[in-house]
Amino acid sequence: MDTDRIKERFDLVASNYDSQRRKFIPCYDDYYLAMVNFIAQSFSEPKKVVDLGAGTGLLTSFFYQRYPQAQYTLIDISESMLEVAKERFDGIDTVLYRVSDYSNKLDIAEADLIISGLSIHHLSNDDKQKLYNDIFQKLPENGMFVNFDQFNAESAYVNELYNKFWYAQIVDSDLPKNEHEKWLKRRELDQENTIDETKQMLKNAGFAIVECIYSYMKFGVVIAQTKKA
Repeated sequence: MDTDRIKERFDLVASNYDSQRRKFIPCYDDYYLAMVNFIAQSFSEPKKVVDLGAGTGLLTSFFYQRYPQAQYTLIDISESMLEVAKERFDGIDTVLYRVSDYSNKLDIAEADLIISGLSIHHLSNDDKQKLYNDIFQKLPENGMFVNFDQFNAESAYVNELYNKFWYAQIVDSDLPKNEHEKWLKRRELDQENTIDETKQMLKNAGFAIVECIYSYMKFGVVIAQTKKA
């Protein structure tokens, strides 16, 4: 992962990252709200949650609403993004923060639930497989990993149609032109896989249950459980 470039480009947008999410994610409510609600209703309540590439803590905030008693560790390479997260969770001592490159070393204790939102698609395939292997080793029996991310379509043709549709929606929004340009710069760092490729890498890591529970064009949510409950 090109850590320096990724950190630089996300540092630039830390202060207004959250306010722009709905403009960049056309399926925002289903993607975050519905899927977190589904996970919370379907699986055991975790005691320890780790968010990889946590950024401003947006994804963690949805899980916190459903699991307020859990302990959270937010990991990101951008200190500026984590500063926004600290403001979000100000006064909540069960949320911890760590500036770290999780793709280099997953330096965490065991967690019941590991989550990630729109981050892992920045990694090369080799780094992804290594990360999935590391995540599997950190989870206990029936532990779960949930990846909210961007994915390619199976065909290059349909993937291009998805991109054109997505880009047109962003251009038609009230997003300032300079913010659109920053986003395009961040897109240059993306290394997306298909959902099936991601599922196979997770199975290769040892996960017993791997499933895509949500997919809308470029956006998907994949869950992986260490062993069936």
